[in-house]
Amino acid sequence: MEVKNMKQHSVSVAMAPLVLSTLMILACAGPAAASDCIDCHSTVTPEIVEDWQSSAMGDDFDCARCHGSAHNSADNVDKAKMPTHETCGECHVKQDSQYMNGKHSLAWTALFAMPTTADQPKELMEGQKGCGGCHKIGAKDSTGWDQYHYGVVGCDNCHTRHSFSVEEARRPEACMTCHQGFDHAQWEMYSTSKHGAIYLTEGDNWNWSAPLSEAKESYTAPTCQMCHLKDG
Repeated sequence: MEVKNMKQHSVSVAMAPLVLSTLMILACAGPAAASDCIDCHSTVTPEIVEDWQSSAMGDDFDCARCHGSAHNSADNVDKAKMPTHETCGECHVKQDSQYMNGKHSLAWTALFAMPTTADQPKELMEGQKGCGGCHKIGAKDSTGWDQYHYGVVGCDNCHTRHSFSVEEARRPEACMTCHQGFDHAQWEMYSTSKHGAIYLTEGDNWNWSAPLSEAKESYTAPTCQMCHLKDG
């Protein structure tokens, strides 16, 4: 028994440096990758880096968590993975389920279900312009991703990248960017109503950092989210 214990002790001592080295490599891998991205993008896209570092996710994840690790130089930018709502759903399971069960996920399908869509000028439909600029919030198949490579996650339409602020998404202006105009003038109706007037004059004093279920007591008028997205 004593000999067996001595052998086990010898093996443990011999393995200790290997285990320690492995732990050090794992501990350094994430920050090193993040540092490489930040070193470059601090020059190329400094505002994106600033937004990311100010976000709640900036302390916990590196860029590769959402964009993959294939892009590592200016010569292979096309290898950067563009996130989908499924990417967000890997962590935000409940929110992704709410999105997929809500009307926003159907926006892309609704756009192409209209019989007149195919007859519209390309300038009104493609890229970030016109109808496509808002309907891109909807879930898409691979064809949709090919046509709308950027800004099509769905989630980032309301809490925009790369700060992904929940406070931003709780304010009516997050809805305003799409729900306005001659064909769906919800923002114009809200902002010129008594509810909207109260929000526009007093809203800066409301508590936007807390969930709606807790913060609504500080509101003196309803918002879009309070009525239409009260559960998230």
